Amino acid sequence: MIDDILHFSGIEHVVFDWNGTLIDDIDLAVFAVNRCGEHFGVAPVTAEQYRARFDFPIAGFYASLGFDLDRVPFSVIVKHYLEHFDANVAQCPLQPGVIEFLDAARQLGIGVSILSASHCDVLVQTLRAKGLFDSFEHVVGLSHNQATSKTAEAVVLQKKLGTPASRTLFVGDTLHDFDVAQAVGWSPVLVSTGHQDYQRLQLSGAPLFSGLGNLLERFTHGHALLAKTGSA
Repeated sequence: MIDDILHFSGIEHVVFDWNGTLIDDIDLAVFAVNRCGEHFGVAPVTAEQYRARFDFPIAGFYASLGFDLDRVPFSVIVKHYLEHFDANVAQCPLQPGVIEFLDAARQLGIGVSILSASHCDVLVQTLRAKGLFDSFEHVVGLSHNQATSKTAEAVVLQKKLGTPASRTLFVGDTLHDFDVAQAVGWSPVLVSTGHQDYQRLQLSGAPLFSGLGNLLERFTHGHALLAKTGSA
């Protein structure tokens, strides 16, 4: 309980990753990867295999699956992937607890933003389709489709927030999200509902939750305790 207070004390803003963290797009991602595999002669993977291997940069992930990036450039593979993924991602369901978390943050006076490795245009379109775009103060995606890293964008976002980095919580579903938080000075929290499995996420040593609902329960309870003790 003391760990909750220390980790959530003074938080003024929550930055969320998008894919896998707020939207449940794992099945679509696995299907799109296997669609690429069928086209380029690579064996299919299960969702469990996908989550055990998924990593950044994404080009390295594809190489680990057996794609020959010397024979077929990553840009060609990812174009084939996105032809299916981008056309269908808006149909994916939100992760359980998303609306409840956004409502709770609003009631607590805590700002929320998104930082994603998705192309910004697709990210905005999907958020609008879900009726969520206006729920976030800042929506930050990449300007390209290479899914390399979000660190540079995180640095820019932190400057826009205008609050100390230590008072920002970053909620993600990958070890890369943990690395981004560490690079910027944000307080990292991971959920195991997304693109990497629980065992791999444990390697980070960051607080790890089974889902947003579990995280929200601890988050709001921590704030309630802080309010009672006057430590916020």
